[in-house]
Amino acid sequence: MVADTIDHRMAAGVVRFVTRILPRLARLAILVGPGGNGRQALALAERYEKTRVEVTLVRPGDAVNAEELHTHDALIDGLIGTGLHGPLSAAYRDLIGRAHACRRPIVALDGPTGLDLRTGRPQPGGLCADYTVFCGGPKIGALTGAGRALCGKTTTIDVGQPYPAGYLRALIPDDADLCALLPPRPIDMHKGNAGTLVIAGGGMGMPGAVRLAAVAAYRIGAGLVVAGVHERNAEVLAAAFPECIAYAASSAELPWGRAQVLLVGSGLGRGDWAQDVWQRARTLGRPMVVDGDGLYWLAHAPESRSDWVLTPHEGEAARLLGVASADVAGDRPGAAVELQRRYGGACVLKGAGTLVAGDDILWLCPFGNPGMATAGMGDVLAGTIAGLMAQGLSNLAAARLGTFVHARAGDLAVMQGPPRGLLASDVAAKLRTALGGLC
Repeated sequence: MVADTIDHRMAAGVVRFVTRILPRLARLAILVGPGGNGRQALALAERYEKTRVEVTLVRPGDAVNAEELHTHDALIDGLIGTGLHGPLSAAYRDLIGRAHACRRPIVALDGPTGLDLRTGRPQPGGLCADYTVFCGGPKIGALTGAGRALCGKTTTIDVGQPYPAGYLRALIPDDADLCALLPPRPIDMHKGNAGTLVIAGGGMGMPGAVRLAAVAAYRIGAGLVVAGVHERNAEVLAAAFPECIAYAASSAELPWGRAQVLLVGSGLGRGDWAQDVWQRARTLGRPMVVDGDGLYWLAHAPESRSDWVLTPHEGEAARLLGVASADVAGDRPGAAVELQRRYGGACVLKGAGTLVAGDDILWLCPFGNPGMATAGMGDVLAGTIAGLMAQGLSNLAAARLGTFVHARAGDLAVMQGPPRGLLASDVAAKLRTALGGLC
C-alpha cells in the first residue's frame, strides 16, 4: 500500500514535469523494466490513461525499432533506477541503443538506466537522458562525475520515500548556510586582521600558478599574500602582481613564521628544489592547503593531519590512494571519503560535481561548468580556500565555502561568453562578485 502511494505520487509529479517541458506531447513511449523502476513506469502509464496522451509500453526484447520509437514525441526510461547490479544484458543494451537512435527527448525516472546511482559509475551501453526526475531526493551518483553528464537537466519530486539504504548522501548547503561561515568585518579592520598567507611554489618556469593563487586569495579577502618561489621567478612575480610580496623560497628573509596559513604546491615542481621546499613547509606546524605538486610529494610520504585541506583532481587522488584514475572516476563519493579518512583534515575532490569530505560528512557542489576544465583553475581554487583560512575560517569551512564560491565565479564568468575559452584568471576576477552574491 505504501509503495502504491509513493508510485502514484511520483506519477503525478512526473506528468506535471513532462507537461511543463513538453506541452504539446501527444504520443509517449514508456520503457518498462521488471523491478521497482518498472513498477513506477506502470503507475505513470496508468496516470496517463486519464489524459489525451497516447502511451506505448516497451519492454526489453520487444520487437520495436528506432523508426517506431521515432513516431513518439518523447520516451520515459523506467527500466532500471536504484536497482542496478552489474552490467546490462544484451536486451537492455539493444533497447537503449534504439532509444538513442530515435532521437527523441528521454526522461529518466530516478536515474538513467546503466548508471550506478551510488557511485556514479556508468555501465557500457547505458542510457543518456535529457532529463532526470529524482524520486525522494537526488542520488549522489547522478550529481558527480559521469553521472552529471548522463542525467541531463534534473528535478526532484518529494514523494515521501526514504533515501535508499547503502547510499552515501551528500549535503548541498544553501546560500544562508554558506554565508554564515564567513565572519563579519569590523569597521576598524586592517590587513593584519585579515590574515597572512604564504604560498610555497613557483618552480622553474611556473610563476603563473602562484600568481593565480595569490590573486584568488586577495580577491576572497586575505590581508597579505607572500610567495616563496624559485629565485629566478621572484622578480617576475613581483613585477606581474605587485600586491604579492615575492621572495626566493631559499631566502632567510621569507617570513615563514608570520604565516597564518600555508599553500603548498602551486607550480612547485618535482625536482630537488621542490622537495626541499615541501619538506620545509610541512614541518612548520601551520594550517595548510596542499595542491598540485604538493600532493605528489605527499603521496610519496603519506601522513595524516587534522589542519589541512587537500585539493586533488582524479589523477592526483588516484596517486594518493594507490589506485588507477578509473577507479576514482568510478566511485568519486567513495574516493573522497577514503581520502579524508586516510589523510585527515578536509578533502576537496575536484571535477564535475566537486565533493568536499570532512567530519564524516560529504558536501556536493552543484555549480561549475565545462569551461572550467583548463590550466590554472585548480590554483585559483587553492588560493580561494587558503585565503579564507587565512581570515580565520576552519579548514573544513574554508573548503566548503571556497569550493562553492569558486564554482559560482566560474558560472558568472561564462555569462559573458561561451564556456569554451574561459581562463582561470577570468574566474579569479569574479570571486568578489560570487562572494557578494551569497551575503
